Amino acid sequence: MHPEKVDVVVLGAGVIGSCAALSLRRAGQNTLLIEQFRLPHNNGSSGGQARIIRLANVGPPQLTPIMDDAYKQWLRISDLVKEELISPAPLLHVSRSEEKIKQAAASMELGGEKPVWLTPAQTNAKYSTRFTDDFMVFEDTTAGVMRADRCIAAVQKLYREAGGRVLDGWPVTKVEAGRPWLKLKGPRGEVQARALVLCAGPWTASLLESFGVRLPLRSVRTQALFWENKKFPHASFLDLSTTNYHYGLPAMDAGGRYKVGRHGGVVVPPGTEVDLSELTEDTIPFFNKYFSFEVDKPSGKEYCWYTVSPDGECILDRCPKHPNIVYATGFTGTGFKLGPTVGDILTGMILGRDHGFDISPFGAARFTDFKTQYRLHSKY
Repeated sequence: MHPEKVDVVVLGAGVIGSCAALSLRRAGQNTLLIEQFRLPHNNGSSGGQARIIRLANVGPPQLTPIMDDAYKQWLRISDLVKEELISPAPLLHVSRSEEKIKQAAASMELGGEKPVWLTPAQTNAKYSTRFTDDFMVFEDTTAGVMRADRCIAAVQKLYREAGGRVLDGWPVTKVEAGRPWLKLKGPRGEVQARALVLCAGPWTASLLESFGVRLPLRSVRTQALFWENKKFPHASFLDLSTTNYHYGLPAMDAGGRYKVGRHGGVVVPPGTEVDLSELTEDTIPFFNKYFSFEVDKPSGKEYCWYTVSPDGECILDRCPKHPNIVYATGFTGTGFKLGPTVGDILTGMILGRDHGFDISPFGAARFTDFKTQYRLHSKY
C-alpha cells in the first residue's frame, strides 16, 4: 500500500496546530492534521474549559497587533459556528511592580484601547478584594474569557468542513526530512508531505533535535485550582508583581466556580506525573489573603503541560537546513488566545507569502547563546 501524500502535514492538534491547519486549508493546501492522542484530550496545553483573552501584555510591541488580530478572528469564528466562544469579562491587572503594570497598560494604548486605572480602595469596593495600598491596578475592559474546549471544537469543525482531514491516535515516531517529499512514520503507517508544520507542544523540542535544531525549551507540568465563588464578579485577574504571577478567571463550568493558579510548575518530560503540592501551598494563601471566596480551600484541580522559553515569548521559525519545516513552540502557557493569527503566520511561512506581521522578536536565533542545560532545571 502506497503512503498517503499531501501538501502539508500539521503535527499537533492543539489550538495552534488546529488553527494552522484551518488556515492552510483555506489557502487551498491539501492539509492533514495529525495528533498522537485521540481527540479530545487534556494531555497538552490546549485542554480545559476556560482561557483569558486580552489585549494588555508585557511582551515586545510586535505582540500587540498579533493579539488584537487574534481576538477579532476568534469573534469571526464565533459568528461562523453560531456559538458564543468568548464571554466578555474585564481583566483586573494588579502589581507591586510599576514597570510591569505600566508596560501592560502601554500595550493597551498601542492597540488603541485605554486602561481604566483604579485605586486599591476602588478595586476592593468593586471586586470584594483586599489589596493593600502598595498595589497599582487597572482594568482591561476589552478582555474576555474563552470557552476553550468549544474554541478548539469550532476550529476543527471549520477545518473539516473546508475539506481538511484529521488523523488522531496517530503517534509519529520518526520524521525524515527531504525535498520534494518528507516522511512521517509511526506504528499506524507512513505519510509523505511537501511541507511540515510542527505544533507539538512539549514534544516539539525532541522532534526538532532530529533536524539539528536544539532549542532551550522546558516542558512544564502545572495545575489550576477551582474555587467556589459567589462574590468575585464575572472578571479575570492577573498579578504582574512577579514573573511567576498569580491569575484567576471564571471557570465557565456549570457550578460557576473560579479558576485560579500560579504561572509556573515543575519541569519534567511530557507525560510524567509529578508532585505539585508546592504550587497548591503557594496559591491557596495568596487567594485567601486578597480574595473573599466563601470557603478557604479550592474544590477541584485541572492539570496540563506547556512549553517554556527562556524569555517567556514564543518561537516562530523554520529549520535552517530544511526550509519546508516550520514550527511554533514555547508559548509559555499564554498562547491559546493567539491561535488564529499564529496559524495564518505559519501558513505565510510555508507558502512564502507576506502574513503582515513582524515576527522578528520571535525567531530562534535569539537563543543562540543559551545552554541546552536550561531544560534540565527542575522548577520554573
